Amino acid sequence: MGRVAPKPRHRSWLFRIRRSYRRKYILLALVIVLILRTIFYAFRPTHSKIQFQFSVPHSAQHSTSPDLNLARAEAVRAEFKWAVKRYKDMAWGKDEVLPVTGGFQTTRNGFAATLIDSLTTAMVMNLTTEVVQALDYIVNTLDFDKHDRTLVDPFETTIRYLGSLVSAVDILDAGSLVGPIPRQSQYRDDILHKAIKLAEKLAPAFDSPLGIPWPRVNFTAHLGSHEPDSHGDVHVSRDISFAVTPARAGSNWLEYYRLTQHSMDPVYVHNATRAWASLVWNRNEETFDGLIDSPMDSFSGYSLGHTVSLGAGHDSYYEYLIKAAILAPRDKHASRYRKRWEQAMTSTMERLAFKGTPPDSYRSDGKRSDSGYLFIAQYFDGTYMNEMGHLTCYIAGNLILGGRYLQRNDLVAFGLEVLETCHATYVTATGLGPESFVWEPPRRGPASGQQVLDGGYEQVRWAISTPGPHEHEQVHKLGFWVSDARYFLRPEVIEGYFYAYRVTGDPKYQDWAWSAFEGLRKFSKAKYGYGEIQDVTLPDGGGATVDSSESFFLAETLKYLFLIFDDPERLSLDEWVLSTEAHPFRIE
Repeated sequence: MGRVAPKPRHRSWLFRIRRSYRRKYILLALVIVLILRTIFYAFRPTHSKIQFQFSVPHSAQHSTSPDLNLARAEAVRAEFKWAVKRYKDMAWGKDEVLPVTGGFQTTRNGFAATLIDSLTTAMVMNLTTEVVQALDYIVNTLDFDKHDRTLVDPFETTIRYLGSLVSAVDILDAGSLVGPIPRQSQYRDDILHKAIKLAEKLAPAFDSPLGIPWPRVNFTAHLGSHEPDSHGDVHVSRDISFAVTPARAGSNWLEYYRLTQHSMDPVYVHNATRAWASLVWNRNEETFDGLIDSPMDSFSGYSLGHTVSLGAGHDSYYEYLIKAAILAPRDKHASRYRKRWEQAMTSTMERLAFKGTPPDSYRSDGKRSDSGYLFIAQYFDGTYMNEMGHLTCYIAGNLILGGRYLQRNDLVAFGLEVLETCHATYVTATGLGPESFVWEPPRRGPASGQQVLDGGYEQVRWAISTPGPHEHEQVHKLGFWVSDARYFLRPEVIEGYFYAYRVTGDPKYQDWAWSAFEGLRKFSKAKYGYGEIQDVTLPDGGGATVDSSESFFLAETLKYLFLIFDDPERLSLDEWVLSTEAHPFRIE
């Protein structure tokens, strides 16, 4: 019987040594993981869930009737279907239908603006027939090489066309908002291809020294261009810089970021980041921290003036700062976007917000306001313009969204108060609000007659000092007077209702939205679509409906109205970000 050789003793020791080192390595790895985890949580963005927890039992003030909401959502959906049918019958493949006469007009280069811009609304409303009809047109007929031969506006084309196409890919990928769609995967790939093709056509817009987009793009010559004159001609050399406002430079990021995510091509988000870099990393001394002095010279990045505003030409830059941070929290510049937005909104609250003259009427909450409504002023090189536009009302929803995301309750409260002001402008004979309105700032120091900021820390000049007899009567009654009584089917106030409801859960914002919807049906609805109103303060809306209807009515106004009454989990604010044209992008 053979013997088994004894095991060398040194091997046993070697095994124990190796096992000891293995334990040390495991412990060291665990320590490193814990350290990295601590660092991550210490420096990650501070934010919480944005949307109100509707599924959790809550107090009676949030108990809206599900049946009522369902009926209201269906009523909005029915009006959208009706409007799309009229557009299809009278202007299919054209930019806009003329709602009164039934004709059509070309306003966005003939790329079927209404059809494409409204696509995501049809998807959100789960209107399969309308979605498939639009997708078929886009895939089989739409050709960005065939246009009306006029120069293309990259700002409008990005937010209306490119934004809708990229958003449609997100919605198809989500699989929960629309369906079932036949050949869905093929539609998805074809739509993405169309978006990439359009982005390539728009690429020359970014061919400037700082990457700030040119005001126009020549699709035929593949060049960025200056704006044309009244005859459509461009007489300015490309070697001469152009003046740019914040919105034009800063309203690309969401659309191009998602296109990069889908295409895996970093050039798109690179161009968009470079486009607003001169604003986000501003080299100019700012009159108010975070707020851009406009306009800016596109070739040098230096300010050409000292206009500060949240209204037209400025609005969507500030809107996109916080939305970029929400959409892409892991982007390397996300913290900078958050910081710049916080700076801008804090300055707005402290330097551009003013109380108007207290009205004789009661507020919507049944309380009298001793200090008047809260307005957002514009600043023009030392002079404050005490006029506020419908467009500026977008900031209410943006403040509510961003304030909630960053746990800044002061900004949420500020946004809700601005929304109260915007809602007050909708308490009219038509239930709809005007294009612009003016408030009378309270006077301090009656002996000197000087008007000063509400905080009393500096004397300022007001652009509009005193109202006339008719306006004075409106000030006493309303707390402001109407300077432009037209209504252009704009969404900004209703957009504010949407964010207020989704964040607070308070059903009063649903009631406000329903009142606006009833006003739309009564005063804006014409034979072939919805048209603009001449005077919202008059019982008949000022007479005949205006024969004009921009694509954003179907893309934004009706979408926000539907979402206010629909299941709040559809497009949850914790899962989706809506662009300035209300095209939803998925947070990943």
